[in-house]
Amino acid sequence: MMTTQKGVTLIEMLIVVAIIGIVTAIAYPSYQSHVLKSHRNKAMADLVMIQLNIEENKTKGIAYPSSGSLSASICSQCDNSGERYNYTITSTSTNYSLTASKTSLQSADICSNLILKSNGETSTTTDQADCWK
Repeated sequence: MMTTQKGVTLIEMLIVVAIIGIVTAIAYPSYQSHVLKSHRNKAMADLVMIQLNIEENKTKGIAYPSSGSLSASICSQCDNSGERYNYTITSTSTNYSLTASKTSLQSADICSNLILKSNGETSTTTDQADCWK
């Protein structure tokens, strides 16, 4: 009399583990890329919010902030933790340049420091054309 097999064989388990490994190897780099891009997009949004606050203050007769690191008071909604980006300003009496400098947690990102000038011009310190897209 034949008995029917119940359960999973070792070969079937190895095949499943191999498939999971292959899917993970393909999906993880894509996931990492999206995480880096989402933090870059947050930094870009923060720069625009900082610019809006600076321009609003300028219309109230308040001078541009002095050059250096930006305080949390200039943008209460911004990510001021300094975990992924540090925000600085270089200013004169007539214009300014905001910079989001990436930290070590963002070091794998292809885009380097993000720059937003008072005239709305955007750039990076690398030659990546699509960083601000």
